[in-house]
Amino acid sequence: MMDMYLIILVAILGMILFYGLIAYFLVRFISKKAFKLTLTKYEMMEIMTWLAVLFITFMMIKTSSMNLLLPVVVLIIPLINLRRSNRKQREMN
Repeated sequence: MMDMYLIILVAILGMILFYGLIAYFLVRFISKKAFKLTLTKYEMMEIMTWLAVLFITFMMIKTSSMNLLLPVVVLIIPLINLRRSNRKQREMN
């Protein structure tokens, strides 16, 4: 029984990693080609976190469930920290 849960956990973590990498390179590619802009790693992480918040909010509305409210709130905390880091990074440059 535990083997099944371990396989499911590894599969879910693998999917998160895979889709995270796809999102990272896709956002970087679009910013370079469409906007002629090279983003810093802080800006990339901020964009990816905003995309995650939007996706979870969309799923929350689609399923009309408040169960996904906690992940949205948990993702907003890193967004605040990333905004501060981006501001500090821009001030240093």
